[in-house]
Amino acid sequence: MSDTRPFLNTGTPNTPSSPRAPLQPAVEPLRLPEPRELVKSTARAALAAAFRGVQPDNRERFTRAPDKLALKRLYYRTEDGWQAPLFQLEPLPGASGEPLVLLHDLGVNRHSLDFGEGLSLARSLRLAGYTVYLLEHRGDRSAIPPERPLPYDFDTLVGQDLPCAIDLVLEHSGFSKVIAVGHSFGGQLLYAHAAHSRGADLAALVTLGAAVEFQAPASQARALRLVSHLLPAGLTLPLRAASVLSSPSAAADGRCAGEVRRGLLVHGSEDLSLGLARQVLRWLETGHLVDRDDRVDYVEALAGLRVPTMVVASQGDPWCRPEQAVPVLERLAGPTRLLELDRSWGHFDALLAEQAPERVHRPLVEFIEAYRRDCW
Repeated sequence: MSDTRPFLNTGTPNTPSSPRAPLQPAVEPLRLPEPRELVKSTARAALAAAFRGVQPDNRERFTRAPDKLALKRLYYRTEDGWQAPLFQLEPLPGASGEPLVLLHDLGVNRHSLDFGEGLSLARSLRLAGYTVYLLEHRGDRSAIPPERPLPYDFDTLVGQDLPCAIDLVLEHSGFSKVIAVGHSFGGQLLYAHAAHSRGADLAALVTLGAAVEFQAPASQARALRLVSHLLPAGLTLPLRAASVLSSPSAAADGRCAGEVRRGLLVHGSEDLSLGLARQVLRWLETGHLVDRDDRVDYVEALAGLRVPTMVVASQGDPWCRPEQAVPVLERLAGPTRLLELDRSWGHFDALLAEQAPERVHRPLVEFIEAYRRDCW
């Protein structure tokens, strides 16, 4: 009689000499979360709960996280040993690909310039045919310090980080000049760099919300700066932790949605070196964009410069109203343009408002279009 028992596909022949093993269901091994992941998820849940407690009538989600976009990372190295990345958005197929460098504000990182679809100055510029480089400097968490890092300030970034970063962009892209766009502190860095280089490596320059005159009470700024000199020179102020903890109370500001603003606080904040804070306090004390020793007024040093320059400023920006930004245009000899926004536009709205691509990015692209050939 033939054996009619069914064949079990267990990898073992079903014969009288091989007793049938009971069929076991496949069970995925239990994967416990990494301690770091567990801490992050617990913290996010606590912040979301705090948001619901602080803003019970707000129907927005707690945060919108920045999109995860695959970016090419290039590292530049400064003369004093720091390494920091340039995040590259490669040009669209068939684009001419002129190099465009983006610089972010103080206390935030590249996510302020590339938050997500529809909320990204970087992607608007890529769509216009440029190769976009998002510059980060030694003050960002992604930077790699030397074995014995020294304290640094604004002048250090101007003298070390920017020239090395722009040189790497030119070497990588094969062009002779870059177009540079800076938001707030990033724009101030570009003004100082242009003053030093006399625009030799710049085809055009655009700043958004970058003040060059300051209206804070000089006595308060002086007192804070004196206090700062009592602290260790290499101290880093925990701005990132403070931003995350304050995020549940943040609401919509100007044209920037609340969930985007909270997302930037949670995901896009950076710590602040004491050296950078001291120099900014010096600006508030003097009322001008000066070097650490008050020997160079960077705006006056731009006199006669012929680099095409566009300034974007808003009446609703508490950090940079138009009258604080326009004095730089009065010193320049080259083509200039002012885009003045009304009081409904806040400090980050030119980057993160839903209307920004049409109201800000489009005229910015139109301005630099006339000078892109100067990169060759």
